[in-house]
Amino acid sequence: MINTGNITNIIEKMKELHINDPAIENYWNQLVLEFNAEKDTIHFLDTCTEEEASWISSIFDDLAHVFQSKEYADCLKRLDKKYPNLLIAHDIELAESYLS
Repeated sequence: MINTGNITNIIEKMKELHINDPAIENYWNQLVLEFNAEKDTIHFLDTCTEEEASWISSIFDDLAHVFQSKEYADCLKRLDKKYPNLLIAHDIELAESYLS
């Protein structure tokens, strides 16, 4: 089960950094570890805010590699429709590429 408090804390710490700060990669790694269960990750992404999705989008490619599932790719498609400003078409293509 995903600890949403941990996710929120990680996002808050990321907000304090400049996007090009090398330390941000540590937070990306922490997020990947938090999203360790596909079903829970999909549920979180289906219910998250646009701001949460924006901060988490930096690890969508990592999660695609971990899950390699149609369900995850479909989740990203739903997220793209819900929040078109995320610009995650490349992440969707990558997720789908793991299916073939």
